[in-house]
Amino acid sequence: MGRSDEESFEAGEPIARRVAAVTALYESTQPADRRALLTAVNNPWFRVRPQAGPPVERGQRDDDDATFVRDAIVPVLTDLGRPDAVVATEKGPNRPHVVIALPTSRGDWLRFRVATPRPPHQPPRWAIFWIGLTGTVLVVALWGARRTARPLEHFAEAANRFGMDVAAPPLDEHGSYELRRAIGAFNRMQERLRRLVEDRTMMLAAVSHDLRTMLTRLRLRADYIADDEERAKALADLDTMTAMLDESLAFARDTVTSEERRPVDLAELLQSLCDDFADAGHAVSYSGPAHLSFTGRPVALRRLFANLIENAVRYGGGAEVGLDAPAGDIVATVGDHGPGIPEAYREQVFQPFFRLEGSRSRQTGGTGLGLAVARSVARNHGGDITLDDRDGGGTLVRVTIPAGE
Repeated sequence: MGRSDEESFEAGEPIARRVAAVTALYESTQPADRRALLTAVNNPWFRVRPQAGPPVERGQRDDDDATFVRDAIVPVLTDLGRPDAVVATEKGPNRPHVVIALPTSRGDWLRFRVATPRPPHQPPRWAIFWIGLTGTVLVVALWGARRTARPLEHFAEAANRFGMDVAAPPLDEHGSYELRRAIGAFNRMQERLRRLVEDRTMMLAAVSHDLRTMLTRLRLRADYIADDEERAKALADLDTMTAMLDESLAFARDTVTSEERRPVDLAELLQSLCDDFADAGHAVSYSGPAHLSFTGRPVALRRLFANLIENAVRYGGGAEVGLDAPAGDIVATVGDHGPGIPEAYREQVFQPFFRLEGSRSRQTGGTGLGLAVARSVARNHGGDITLDDRDGGGTLVRVTIPAGE
């Protein structure tokens, strides 16, 4: 890559002026001091030595930088009164050199050998080639990596969707041969699990139907019990069994819900629930934004928060409901002023049919499915539920759901 005329002149002018100055100084120096003078002016890129006759050009080669610098030196030397200079180029170990020979007034010649400077912005040609080749290879490698990684990203997204919804659609089989095999195996596994869950739900529905028939018969027979107290106890037990049966079936259906996701205003949903409980005479309040959009399953979400508020009312005398959306998550809290839940039981209470109150009476508690249903709904939305102590006493239930869900 050659230089412009301006760049060549800027590179050649200081060399020509230095050569002319050294020659003039050499001519005015006594012969005994000339060797010391030449030793002082020599450096790795600028060498000068005397010789008896005119120079012989050797090792000349074409080089853009050397040629341009050489061509720039000649007119400068001419302007400085040295048109008799002989200027040539010579191959050096790393860079080409410009060789300048000037006759002195004493009859000998000074031979200058100057390394041609390389402009800072101009790298060597081999560097430009390798930089270009490396850049091309990097671009191709990044494109290939992205093309390979994209199906893997879709695979991971499908696995994440399946973890929240067993009815999620299968993943398209594309990509490399190995990836297509993995996706095919994943789709088959998803289909088998979906059928297993559906079969379980159908079995529970069938059992529920048969049990309801038996419970209806038992209820009719209980009405013929002569003792009023015994009849009331029998009917209460039948009511408890019916409620447990209904809640068990609802819990099983929550794990394989077919409810479509759609936009829902969580703030309005929580305010509506709080108003319903307040209208029924319970101490329930809401604090948070007036609106908060979210894409989810409205019926399931309503069941989730209704269960939490009902538990707070039943065991804590009231509920304080809050809503916030920090750092990409939606966080809903339900606090109460009850006795709280011991830390050792804060995971067990999410197990189906587990109750801290062991009487199993409908008057003192539910069936033990409320928190299990709530956590199932939260996890189906990619979130979770945790329990903590509330400041001032009681329990604080925290529901965290990704805002992007």
